Amino acid sequence: MKSRDSKRIDAFISYSRAADSRLAPSIQRGLTRLAKKWYRIRALNVFRDQTDLSASHALGASIEQALNDARFFVLLASPAAAESKWVRREIEFWQRNKGSDTFIIALTDGTISWDDEAGDFDWAVTDALPGSLSGYFETEPLWQDLTWSRAADHLTLRHGGFRDAVATLAAPIHGSSKRELDNEEVKAHRILTLIGALATGLIVMLTIAFGVQSWLATVAMNRANENAREATVLSSIRRAQAELANVQTGYDVSAYQWLMAAESLAARPLIKGEVYNAALGAAYSRANLLSVTEPAPALTSSIATMTVDGQWAAFGGKGQPVLWRPLTGRPSGTVMEPRESEDSEILALAFTRDGTRLAAAYDTAIVLWDVKTGRRISEFAKDNYTTASMALSPDGKTVAVAGGGVRIWDASSGKSVGEPLRAEGSWVVFSPNGRKLAFDALNNGGSEVRVHSLEPDDVGEVTIPYRHNQISAIAFTPDGRGLAVGTDDGRLQLRNPESGRPAGRVMSGHQGDIKAITFGADGSLIATAGADKTIRQWDAATGAMVGFPFTGHAGPVDFIAFSRGGRELVSLGEDATLRRWDAMNGLRRTRLTGTSVPLALAVDPRGKNVAVGSLDGVRLWNQETGLQVATLPVLQGVASLSYSPDGTSLLIVSGDGVRLWDGATVRAVTLGPSVGPVSSGAFMPYGKQIVVSSFSGKLLFEDLDASAVGTPRASIDIGCPAQHLAVSQDGMHVAYACDGKGGIADAKAGKVRTFNLRDRVTTMVLSPDGRTLLLGSLDGTVWRRADGVDTFVGVGVHRGTVRSLAYSPDGRWFASAGDDGSVVIYPHGAKLISARISAHTGPVAAVAFTQDGSHLLSLGKADNAARIWHVFRDPLDDLCERVPANMSESSWKKWISDRIGYQDQCTNKPRAEETSEDR
Repeated sequence: MKSRDSKRIDAFISYSRAADSRLAPSIQRGLTRLAKKWYRIRALNVFRDQTDLSASHALGASIEQALNDARFFVLLASPAAAESKWVRREIEFWQRNKGSDTFIIALTDGTISWDDEAGDFDWAVTDALPGSLSGYFETEPLWQDLTWSRAADHLTLRHGGFRDAVATLAAPIHGSSKRELDNEEVKAHRILTLIGALATGLIVMLTIAFGVQSWLATVAMNRANENAREATVLSSIRRAQAELANVQTGYDVSAYQWLMAAESLAARPLIKGEVYNAALGAAYSRANLLSVTEPAPALTSSIATMTVDGQWAAFGGKGQPVLWRPLTGRPSGTVMEPRESEDSEILALAFTRDGTRLAAAYDTAIVLWDVKTGRRISEFAKDNYTTASMALSPDGKTVAVAGGGVRIWDASSGKSVGEPLRAEGSWVVFSPNGRKLAFDALNNGGSEVRVHSLEPDDVGEVTIPYRHNQISAIAFTPDGRGLAVGTDDGRLQLRNPESGRPAGRVMSGHQGDIKAITFGADGSLIATAGADKTIRQWDAATGAMVGFPFTGHAGPVDFIAFSRGGRELVSLGEDATLRRWDAMNGLRRTRLTGTSVPLALAVDPRGKNVAVGSLDGVRLWNQETGLQVATLPVLQGVASLSYSPDGTSLLIVSGDGVRLWDGATVRAVTLGPSVGPVSSGAFMPYGKQIVVSSFSGKLLFEDLDASAVGTPRASIDIGCPAQHLAVSQDGMHVAYACDGKGGIADAKAGKVRTFNLRDRVTTMVLSPDGRTLLLGSLDGTVWRRADGVDTFVGVGVHRGTVRSLAYSPDGRWFASAGDDGSVVIYPHGAKLISARISAHTGPVAAVAFTQDGSHLLSLGKADNAARIWHVFRDPLDDLCERVPANMSESSWKKWISDRIGYQDQCTNKPRAEETSEDR
């Protein structure tokens, strides 16, 4: 290794004390001890600040001197570090005075993503680095992922994964490779072993020494095997996470298999927690994905089509089509009756709208089959024009083929219907009633859509020009009154087929061709699939995109269909996969009307309605339909909402008083004359008892009668007006927060345990059993305090204020929402396990669990929308449901380990067949 000036600092560690105060010392010790020569005090001179910096506008003199003397800068990157003004100043000092080749990054939390096209970090995804690093690196820097290590209680160089990570960080500082470092470490170890063996040999008999050495070797071998196994687990997790983070091109089936393989190998609870955390994140990274099916490559590489309801898919080739059931992921079992001649390949396929008939166009003939029985209905000769696409009329009696013109045949007689229509295009579709035919045509460098009438007494044709674009997809609305046209620039627009005029605004979002268009049963929802490998949903009335794009296909998506009454989407992509999606997960069920943003949220325990409070009132909407069912006006904005245990009443606290809605009328709540103005309130979990916080500094418990008149029951003096209240499920505990302090009141004994708050509390919630209190703060931190513990521990961080917290009724999960537009879900009691959902396009005002705990509701302030999210109770089982099979044994040896025996990842899945790539 290269010599160094011993007076200089080899590495300066910059980190957030709030996020990495435990991890930073471990990394410092690792850097100073790895590859240390036996006669030296330390391998590297590493500087780590252990005290707070002074509250000045510049770095302290000692810090600046240390930065000047340091050869390398090691950043422990995390969202908290990115937000820390002290870390940012240290980084800016280094940028001004040192080069990027001496800047080393270790990711401890959050996300880092590089955009190769931009030559910079992808700042839409990256949250662990400050924006000041934009443009600092000429090429993608090497960075070490240490997010797994934050869950460890005690990290040393004996931990295989941690040792490898420290070696990666230390190598450029030493000016050598990781292998050279390992050789140095081995040499030092051999010298120490020799000295120990000589000393032992002088004291102990040779036979005892041999036994001791044998025992030590066995322990070392077992430890090495354990470390190797854990390193394999961690490597599989990181590989899977990297695959899933590449949302546009990732192939997620292999990522799920790697995670399940990691689960099958994990032994220690700490490592099992790492796997669970990764699986939870994986489940929410594709929150809508239900399952993936991989038909035989020979099928998916050929011509294909799918019914409008997603019940059937057909694959072509040479001979008869093969039918598949996308919802089961298996072949249908129906065999198509052979055609009269089999000397050509299928050029196009088409189902009738009801899926009862299937047609195939060959070079020399068109064949029609009964889908249920496989019986060949008819076969007739066709012309010698090229076939680009084909359509069957809804009744199956007419066939239209596009390619070198549009030709129409009577399927029963096999005779042509009229003269061919001149159109050099590749799309043809029937209207739902079969009376119109829409197709595309080239037109002077652009293209056009033509809507042709098939009525005998109407030979009219409507032309819709697209002078600068090519038509990439066409679909009629379910009622036939609209025509959706997609173009090669990723735009979609509804047109009136009678006039050709626009019937709505242009919808844009896809990058490149829109390959497929489908409608929900009532036509209110549109789904599109694109060459950009994404699936998107649109509100047909407003043209707004609904929810977020579905990603996961590794190639363009050619076919999509709504199924199961619109609850699911089925897609078929050029990556040879059929996929089922939960079309409703995260769907914006309703756009909240009103002039102000939402502020409060309450869920009806009966699972019927959701109440949303804002500055101008309360609106109630139905969870199932998304329709608004009532409007309750207030004058000075809603402070809090709370449903009674039976769901029949809603308590509304606002700046102009307390009200009670009983499902029919809104009544003002009359409290005792000494209560005065109320700052917050909530229902207790029994009867009609409520608890309110008055500006006089008391918690008051009162019973409400049918006329909303309160009868005082008890009061507890808390000495401040509480802005936030939280009640345990059994009603025994009431938590409150005021400015700078808070407490938990024992509702039965009337006693209060108080605590001081370092940051301003913006929201709070108690676990159902009352033993855990969660606080959200202005600086974006979620704090947890368990029963019997005097301190708060940070369990989550938002980039912006925490606006809402919620516990599931069974206490298994809690969720937080913040100004960064995200919702984070955490398992109760687990350390450093969470999944982040990009829930809204702006700040999230509130979150709440449904009564059964199966779904989570979120309210967006900027998009003024409500979304409903599925809660993955067992993410590991969910991943097993998604994959078609366990990985093959060859893949296990290639991607997991050739030294660890194969283990099935999912007990109810077969092993994948060996492929030529595997061999």
